[in-house]
Amino acid sequence: MTDTRVRRTIMITPGHLAPRLAKAVTLDVDAVTFDIEDGVPPNEKAAARDTIAEALATLDFGGRERIVRVNAVDTDQLTLDIAGLPLDRIDTLFVPKVARAEEVHTLDAMLRDAGQPDLPTILTIETAEGLFNVKDIAAASDRAVALFFGSGDYAAETGCRITPETLQTPRALIAAAAGMAGLQAIDAAYFLDVKNEEETRRDAEIARDFGFCGKLIFHPNQIAVSNAVFTPTPADVARAEKIIGAYEAATARGEGTAVVDGEFIAVDMLPPARRVLAVARHAGVIADTKQ
Repeated sequence: MTDTRVRRTIMITPGHLAPRLAKAVTLDVDAVTFDIEDGVPPNEKAAARDTIAEALATLDFGGRERIVRVNAVDTDQLTLDIAGLPLDRIDTLFVPKVARAEEVHTLDAMLRDAGQPDLPTILTIETAEGLFNVKDIAAASDRAVALFFGSGDYAAETGCRITPETLQTPRALIAAAAGMAGLQAIDAAYFLDVKNEEETRRDAEIARDFGFCGKLIFHPNQIAVSNAVFTPTPADVARAEKIIGAYEAATARGEGTAVVDGEFIAVDMLPPARRVLAVARHAGVIADTKQ
């Protein structure tokens, strides 16, 4: 599925707490996720569906992407989620604990039966099985727009500590699978110390350098940091514009490559350069000429 949404910051909040839902849609984030999964106690899930449905019908999202994290495909709760949510008011479905491509196929069938053949999905890789199957999961559905790395559950299952070193392999594999399938890669929130700006920034920069486009956000203190890390700087914009301009000039001359500031430029560098400009327009770093 062709998807042009920018997802630098995705605020997630428990779906059974109406005041938090109302607060989330006022924050400087690209998307809000109303949660019915791990953030909601089992005895509150029915209430969460009702609260989320009311929020989707009444709140002003101000252009923010409307995401709902449902329960996992292998649970009975997912059937209740699909039946109880106003799917036509949801922009994207956030799907947790995807372990096999077959689960994606099952979800696709459920959504088609619910009259939603095109509802986009973000697929979560947060188990060892899911990581080993990430290539097949990424390619399993045309409705998928992103892979999300759930590092907390991954660490709980594998017993690893959450450090930049231990997360290198899963981050690299998820980013590679997302790139292969033409999807975005979104990283988990930094939750070891949500008020520590320095560590939050460091974690976001590592994810960015692996190829992730943004972060889940647990706490408002993390928003400005994540937005800054995943927003191109004026220097990034200038370089992207130079790359595109130089390549277009080269092709007009009948050549397939160019050199910009000593750097060899070929066609494979155009998509990332264009993504830089798209995010920069979204963030207001450069004017949106489409408006």
